[in-house]
Amino acid sequence: MTDEPASSDAGSFRSWRRGRARFARGALAGPRVHVPVHSSSARASRERAWFPCLVRPDPVPARCVIARSNSNPLSLSDEPRVAGLPPGEALGWLALQRRLAFVPERVRDRLSSGEGPSSILRTPPALLPGLARARAVAPARDARTLERIGARVLPFGHADYPARLAALADAPPVLLVRGDATALSTPAVAIVGARAATRSARSQARRFARALAARGLSIVSGLARGIDAEAHRGALEAGGRSIGVLACGLDRTYPPEHRALADALAVDGAVVSEVPLGTAPRRELFPLRNRIISGLCRGVIVVEARRRSGSLITVRHALEQGRDVFVLPGATEGPFAEGSNRLLREGAIAITDPEDVLEDLGIDAAEEGAAGPASREAQGARAAPEPDGLAGRILAVLGEGPRSREAIFTEFETESGALAECLLDLELRGRIRDERDGRLHRVG
Repeated sequence: MTDEPASSDAGSFRSWRRGRARFARGALAGPRVHVPVHSSSARASRERAWFPCLVRPDPVPARCVIARSNSNPLSLSDEPRVAGLPPGEALGWLALQRRLAFVPERVRDRLSSGEGPSSILRTPPALLPGLARARAVAPARDARTLERIGARVLPFGHADYPARLAALADAPPVLLVRGDATALSTPAVAIVGARAATRSARSQARRFARALAARGLSIVSGLARGIDAEAHRGALEAGGRSIGVLACGLDRTYPPEHRALADALAVDGAVVSEVPLGTAPRRELFPLRNRIISGLCRGVIVVEARRRSGSLITVRHALEQGRDVFVLPGATEGPFAEGSNRLLREGAIAITDPEDVLEDLGIDAAEEGAAGPASREAQGARAAPEPDGLAGRILAVLGEGPRSREAIFTEFETESGALAECLLDLELRGRIRDERDGRLHRVG
């Protein structure tokens, strides 16, 4: 049996051939796709559109691993455990935080007895008149925001809640954490001081943070300008962990220019807040924040503080919590170290070297081995060659003397697109520093 036409008439044969072609196009490829033919690739596209059965399947990528038919799929137990609760499973805790975050001492005992958030919210404690209240927001909305920023919920009583913080009489009922929530339970010291710190004090804060982080201690501070920021950057330079405690909602960063620094902390450390999302930084929230800074730590280091510095509030919390207080002696002339020098007269521990802190905390060379990776990373960073490209040219210019940011942008106007990112990278790596005079200085 053959498909040849019965008639030998040429016209009939051409009609039969056109019909076969239409059938092939309809059966094999569906509607015809018009592809302009301007190149060999276009012709290939047209052929694939018309005759998909003739197209060879794409080869399996070289790095692709095909499981055997009798192999078991990856189980959830094989995935690394993430500390805390996913936001979608913590709606009751988020509702409790909205209602009672600003009176932690009034719910701590009830939480310690095992009472859950739903029970507490049915019979909540009375709030003082005029006490700050969080804006009413549906917990599901908070959960969506937390999922968007990659955060976890750490409620009081959870296995991952830091024990040092849980021991406080005013322990936060709920912590919102971006980054590694287990970092909150690691051995840590806080480094605090003035926002408008002197150049020498900022350098000392960075030096202490770098050395202590390289020995395995997490560095805790408040992400503020001045000493706080230098402490965080010093820990990052050492390849160590740093924890930033906010006095605002976790979906905000204060000050705003430290947003990139907060992102860097969340890679191996954490950014944490006890107040509800959307809460703006307010004066009364900073003392509350300071008790968490000291509560997470084994000791607090004051680098430079004026007579009425907020760092002295952190010291007061530390003393009430039984933490050690260390102070770097400051200059006696001028007001910059008046508060910290007074702490020395009142019995704080004077230090001049990071080894002083390690000795008082009982951290010896044996424990240093546990921080080997961070220490080796820090040594590698110090031994890194001079950067080339745009970063190298920026360092060469700053090697001639400090420059304002405006002068740098003018100098490298043709590369302004990558300049901001390059400056931030150099600052996080400790190669340049933004000083109080508003100019960028090269470090080293």
